[in-house]
Amino acid sequence: MDNGDLGAGMDRFKQVEKKKNTGRKKIVIEKIEKSSNKQVTFSKRRVGLFKKASELCILCNVNVAIIVFSPAEKLFCFGHPDVEAIVGNYLKGAKVLVPSVSRGSYEESNMQYEEAMRNLALEKKNLTETEALVKGMTRRWWEDPIDQMSERELEQFMVSLYELRKKLTERAGKLFMLSIQ
Repeated sequence: MDNGDLGAGMDRFKQVEKKKNTGRKKIVIEKIEKSSNKQVTFSKRRVGLFKKASELCILCNVNVAIIVFSPAEKLFCFGHPDVEAIVGNYLKGAKVLVPSVSRGSYEESNMQYEEAMRNLALEKKNLTETEALVKGMTRRWWEDPIDQMSERELEQFMVSLYELRKKLTERAGKLFMLSIQ
């Protein structure tokens, strides 16, 4: 055995050694006590459960209905073709599913979802613009910097100040008269 064979043998040994990663570990199935952990686990496993049920429907051409209540007591349902139709037929004792009115294809649902998301984006943009307008309306004219005003704006500013002074004087006079009485 020469040094080349020894090096190749060591490389294979290192590769085998690297493959000893643990990967996914099997967890012990027992009740989860902490409510936040329970909710996270429920959410992840619910998605997995519904995905597996969907795959079962597609692969085996079967009807499936799953009804689950979360730890927060919220109802989650999955059904193919329709939860109500499957449960209704089960309660009636029917062995053959009578197809209900179709609710549309996945493509149609995705198109509706995308349209709704576009509308949401437009509404968010409109809200931002409206908020900017409202913010602009709430500014106080007397807080504007006068060194950036034109001559016409300065004249208007002066007129506004004189009107404000006049109204303040009138109001102060009325309050003074009321306090004397």
